Amino acid sequence: MKPFRDISIDKKLMVMALFKCGMVLLVSITPLFIFQIWNFRTTFERDTAVLAAIIGGNSTAAITFNDPQSAKEVIRSLQVKPNVRGAYLLLPDGSLFAQLGENDPATLFSEIPSGANSCFKDGQLLFRQPVNLDHKHIGTLYLQLDYKNTFNKLLEFYGLLVLAVVVISIALSLFLNKILRRSITDPVQTLAAAAKRIGRNQDYSIRVDARQCEDEIGQLTQEFNQMVEHIGMQEKILQENREKELNESREKLSSLIHSIDGIVWECRPHGSYEFTFASTQMERILGYPPKDCLKTPGFWEEKIHPEDAAQTLQTYRDMVESGQSYTQEYRVQAADEHWVWIRESGRIMTENGKATAVVGIYQDVSEQKKAAEQVEKLNQKLFEASRYAGMAEVATGVLHNVGNVLNSVSVSATLVNEQMRRSKSINLRRGLDLLRENNNHLAEFLTADPKGRLLPDYLCRVGDELATEQAQTIEEMTSVGQHIEHIKEIVAMQQSYARVSGALEIISSTDLVEDALRMNTGAFKRHQIQITCQLGDALPRVCVDRHKVLQILINLFRNAKYALDAKPSADKQLTIQTVQTNPDIVSIIVRDNGIGIPPENLIKIFNHGFTTKRDGHGFGLHSGANAAKEMGGSLTAESNGPGLGATFTLELPVAKIKPNASY
Repeated sequence: MKPFRDISIDKKLMVMALFKCGMVLLVSITPLFIFQIWNFRTTFERDTAVLAAIIGGNSTAAITFNDPQSAKEVIRSLQVKPNVRGAYLLLPDGSLFAQLGENDPATLFSEIPSGANSCFKDGQLLFRQPVNLDHKHIGTLYLQLDYKNTFNKLLEFYGLLVLAVVVISIALSLFLNKILRRSITDPVQTLAAAAKRIGRNQDYSIRVDARQCEDEIGQLTQEFNQMVEHIGMQEKILQENREKELNESREKLSSLIHSIDGIVWECRPHGSYEFTFASTQMERILGYPPKDCLKTPGFWEEKIHPEDAAQTLQTYRDMVESGQSYTQEYRVQAADEHWVWIRESGRIMTENGKATAVVGIYQDVSEQKKAAEQVEKLNQKLFEASRYAGMAEVATGVLHNVGNVLNSVSVSATLVNEQMRRSKSINLRRGLDLLRENNNHLAEFLTADPKGRLLPDYLCRVGDELATEQAQTIEEMTSVGQHIEHIKEIVAMQQSYARVSGALEIISSTDLVEDALRMNTGAFKRHQIQITCQLGDALPRVCVDRHKVLQILINLFRNAKYALDAKPSADKQLTIQTVQTNPDIVSIIVRDNGIGIPPENLIKIFNHGFTTKRDGHGFGLHSGANAAKEMGGSLTAESNGPGLGATFTLELPVAKIKPNASY
């Protein structure tokens, strides 16, 4: 119905008139047509019955006298009937007595139902007529007539007749519609044309003449004029209100634009800054009146810092071509010739897929840049402080281990001193003094004097005691020497790590762990901590700053020692493991069964300044995590809760770069 709904009223009336005419013709002609078909069929069958009765009656004499030739003459008389296709005369025994046609009557007329004399089949009428003489059945006449051709001719005649009636009816309907539509459609079309002009031109002074008629269309015309007048008044009021609101909006927008902490601007969508608007903040921020950038071509490009100009203009052009919003920062020279950092945020305005303007805002971010620089400097200082704190922890560990060794040296020196104080060499001197005093009569003294006889045994015992003292002194001095060598080894190791600080090396993770353990062996022994090492032999080498890794491992070992000391149980287990977690990472895992880490502390354990130790500073884990990240690795912590120990995993990158590369 949509196409019908969208056509004009004139055409609708014409279509409706034709439709009504067609429906009337259809209703009137259809029953008549059906009746004619039924009547034709009935008449055709009745005429055939009359014809069969006549032929059958004329054939009784030929059958009675057994004269087939006469019967053939009678049947051939049917040839004058154009619709007769065949005639067959059969005797009661089924033998063919006379025929007109070439078909087999037994097969052809077998379709006639039992008890009926005729049937229609394939456009033909098959008719059966008994032949009787004095109420005695002497034969049967079968007729084959062409029903279809006769029926088609009748249909052709009726079709032409119906077509003529339809054409005449349509012509008459169109003629009457043309006469009558002037009083219906013309006023409506006039109203439609007036409404169209009003809608197109917004001219509410247009009126339609309502004096043409006094019917419903005339009333509609009057109401239309009143409605237009009312709408015109309302539109005038709305127009005034819109202008007032528009002026107020413009004032608010202007106030808003000029109150923004930045320069609002608009440019044409070209490859350069061709301004069409700039807010007054330009004079406050940069010292240039807005009219300068509006009137002077290339004004903005000339003010951009030479180092930033190429990148800035390229970004602007790329964003205009792509139609995307963008943000960029660069330096612009102010009117007093100092440089101002500007953050430019722009957006491409489009209409029907085509760029119409570029709008945006310039913000002065010079103070933010200065603040960012200060933050960067503070972060650098903080990093250095963290680094020095880590180095201090390493140094503390070294000094702690050296102190432990020095304690052992001091104990050995004290023992040697005590042995020297209690030395039997005094008793040897006493014996020698007796020999010296009796040197002139030494033989008599050794044989006759009671003291002299005891002196040889006494000197032998003193000699044995001195030999024992010498062995003990040698043993203690050997221990002192070993402790001094250990101190030298620790100091040399620290010196070697200090020399490579800041440079990347390709080194074995196992060597790193063993060096860190050697520096903490004394502390672990003193605190009775059992160490379990599971160090892989076939792991790939890592590329790291050896000094930074040492700082991280020593800090992890010290934290583990504190966690184990705080545990009331005497079972103190520390496990160090090295594994390759993926082709690019080797992990050093430090696991203890100490006091563990509460969940609320686990999420902030790597924060700067966070510590749970009274004398802690919170630099160790924070600086360790940063150092691991700088080397391309990571430092993570896991714990199932208080009393369940903790696991720290240091991930280091597998060596893929040249050694001693600057980091």
